[in-house]
Amino acid sequence: MSTNPFIPTETAPPPPELEVPDDLMGDRVAWAGPESPAGDASVSTESRPWPQQEVTALTDVMVMGLHGGAGASTVARLLEDRATDVGTSWPTAGGWTRPRPVLNVLAVCRTDHVGLTAGMEFARQWARGSLTDSRLLGILIIDDGPKLFDSQKRAARKLGQMTPHGWHLPWINEWRIDFPDAGRLPRRIRKTLNTIVSLTEPKEK
Repeated sequence: MSTNPFIPTETAPPPPELEVPDDLMGDRVAWAGPESPAGDASVSTESRPWPQQEVTALTDVMVMGLHGGAGASTVARLLEDRATDVGTSWPTAGGWTRPRPVLNVLAVCRTDHVGLTAGMEFARQWARGSLTDSRLLGILIIDDGPKLFDSQKRAARKLGQMTPHGWHLPWINEWRIDFPDAGRLPRRIRKTLNTIVSLTEPKEK
């Protein structure tokens, strides 16, 4: 390589964009479900109420894990300053502002037994109308391993259609050893996140 400053040096091409196939959704980006709770009586009144909390650090998307290890903190970091990780409790706006703003909530779970069970319970409680004062965007389901069993796929597809929207993040081996760069996400992941954020933007009249 030349050290002469007047001779342009060759620059290495950027690494190819990581392609992520989605065996669960194919070319689909999102599932569609009921836009609002329908007062679903299939949720037992004996079910333990979902924990709730007031939050004052407000962003476009409040990312709520439906169980420990759901991946909510990773999703919030991918959305950067547009999102806040609020833990595992249903968030509502606190503070002195009146009327209180309506928060946009993204629920997150894994495709393992714990995650899908928690996701189903949450979706049923939302359908019953017991989670109010904030707006549920939908559920983001994240793979718990490189290959899903057929039973996991069936349960994930069902869950993805129980709330207003359902999304899926496939397993990405590279993320096990290095946190993803939010500026260089695979096209499919970027499109999914952009679709979620777009739901928080005011609709044109």
